[in-house]
Amino acid sequence: MKEVKKFVYIALVAGGMLGSFISCDYLDVSKELSENLTLEQVFNNPGYTKRWQANIYNCIPNYSEMGKEATTGFTGIWNLMSGQVVANTTAVGTQMLTGFNSSNASFHRWATLYKYIRQGFIFLDNAKDYMGSEQDVSYISKKDMDRLKAETKFLIAYSYFSLFELYGPVPLITEIEDPENKTIDYPRASVDEIVNYIDRLLQEVLDSNALPETLFTESASGSLDYEHNNDRYNLKEIVRPTKVTVLALRAKLWVYAASPLFNGGYGEALQLTNKDGKHLFPDEDKTKWNTAKTHLETLFTFAEAKGHKLYYSKPGSNGLPDPNLSVYELFQYYNDEILWANGNNSYRIVGNDMERRTCPRGANGFCNIGLYQEGVDAFFTKNGLTIEEDPEYNEDGFGNLTNVCSSTLHNDKHIFNMYHNREPRFYNTVTYEGRSWHLPISGKAEYGSYFSKGGDSDNSSQDHPKAGYLLYKFKNRTLLDSGNNVKTWARPWILFRLADFYLYYAEVCNEINPSDPKIIEYIDKIRDRAGIPGYKELKDNGIKNIVGDYEAQKIAIRRERMVELFAEGNYYFDIHRWMSCLDENGEDQPYVRTGMDLNSRAAKFNSSKIPTEFYDEVGEGSYYNRVVVEKRVWNKEMLLYPVPYDEIQKSNLLVQNPLWN
Repeated sequence: MKEVKKFVYIALVAGGMLGSFISCDYLDVSKELSENLTLEQVFNNPGYTKRWQANIYNCIPNYSEMGKEATTGFTGIWNLMSGQVVANTTAVGTQMLTGFNSSNASFHRWATLYKYIRQGFIFLDNAKDYMGSEQDVSYISKKDMDRLKAETKFLIAYSYFSLFELYGPVPLITEIEDPENKTIDYPRASVDEIVNYIDRLLQEVLDSNALPETLFTESASGSLDYEHNNDRYNLKEIVRPTKVTVLALRAKLWVYAASPLFNGGYGEALQLTNKDGKHLFPDEDKTKWNTAKTHLETLFTFAEAKGHKLYYSKPGSNGLPDPNLSVYELFQYYNDEILWANGNNSYRIVGNDMERRTCPRGANGFCNIGLYQEGVDAFFTKNGLTIEEDPEYNEDGFGNLTNVCSSTLHNDKHIFNMYHNREPRFYNTVTYEGRSWHLPISGKAEYGSYFSKGGDSDNSSQDHPKAGYLLYKFKNRTLLDSGNNVKTWARPWILFRLADFYLYYAEVCNEINPSDPKIIEYIDKIRDRAGIPGYKELKDNGIKNIVGDYEAQKIAIRRERMVELFAEGNYYFDIHRWMSCLDENGEDQPYVRTGMDLNSRAAKFNSSKIPTEFYDEVGEGSYYNRVVVEKRVWNKEMLLYPVPYDEIQKSNLLVQNPLWN
């Protein structure tokens, strides 16, 4: 196929945002750059040049933001769309309840990403080799300019990947065309063309040697990861890609290319053609798994040699890290596990955004971002088994339970046995009925989070968790929105981390050779940090044996990804690329999400919402009873997001994804 070598900012690819060549709507960089500057003026000014390039970074999502009404496809909306997270708000929580079609689907990325792709190519076409002299404050050396250009190529590649993971193959537009030419139209490229183009761009970035290898500083060897010494990293450049970042994106690209959705597994997609008859989706090619494996190994060899490794907390008195701290601190500090992160995190300030939405009302929270029972049930027991497998697990009765996330290790009273003896990641992710808060709340010595009828966070207000659980993951345990308590904690939002790629590697190895011992080795790396027995240990102890069994290992890998990466933005894209949403839901069948019965009581509460008497009932008629919370629409066409309807209407060449009308 001859690549399309033209690029135009027209309605087809940019959502109709035509206007002056550089206008406020298009550039959106700053007041100075929105006043109809010419390209010559922009690229003869070092400050404008840098700001033009910096604006392209807006192509990077902020998956930490979940539940805002004015949300976009660049937020954590995909955590909600996947059925992992539930928001008790309107628009963000209803698209999967009512269903959607190609004309009313929200949360698109299409127009915005093509805008940034175009801005990137304009930069590459117009940026000089260097600007100014060394004596100038605004001087841009050739080395610095080479880096800016390499970063821009990476951001173009990342933008195309972000389009690909959501829509599948899209128009591949790689150069600039006169924006006034309204006769140009573009068909979609094929999957292989998109993947190979992104791969070539990333190779060009690597060949340039213009990016730093990592964000480690020269002083990194003088400190240990768990000492949280920020001088260990060049955090002023936190979101700028490094060589490690490029290698990671390349590995992820090929994992996706090898996955069933994009590699012969979607029958209707195999029939999809452009209007000239060209097929867009390839037949299955198992060698793509080998390509993915090669790129993952290249990433590991390079990144680990430079110091990247899984994060573990400081060893305790027993000489071992504390798993409860390891899985918590991972998200609170920049650390060696991070391959790429964004400094933009909606959990930063306790009074706003995600910190407040995931706090109970008694802790001055909005209390409306949570998870379903299915998410609660997915986490393992302390024995490393699923709740279905562990004979020690039960849902009868109650007992006292130490809150390992509490600063005082509070002994919580009358906690449902469902929540006892679970793994550390569970306690770092889920706020359940009766759980104390991580800091004592003034005037409420025995404060607990109560979502049952009559409790401090019950469904008498819209500010309640729809399924009876709040999302606790990512929260900082020093923050409390009252008195003189700490109210701000800056932390990164992790885009790529090593654990994610270790699980990709286990998946890839399983597809190539289920007998490969590295499959279990790499799953067990994650389980070891989480403080639960690995599959090798379970086998050696005669408890459970999945070793060498393709299906059992596949199920284990997918379960581990769901738990380890919960609410980090991966799950929607995982279940689509695997096509596993078909396994759960069937074709064109609604699927159910459940939770506790919020219309029932678990205790008698006084006027301060403190329980004075606990009820022991479980099952039907009690709070502790699985009830249907939502019936979510599922249609097979949802495997791929619809191309925006207005783009299809404007184009003579663009075709819609399979089964969308």
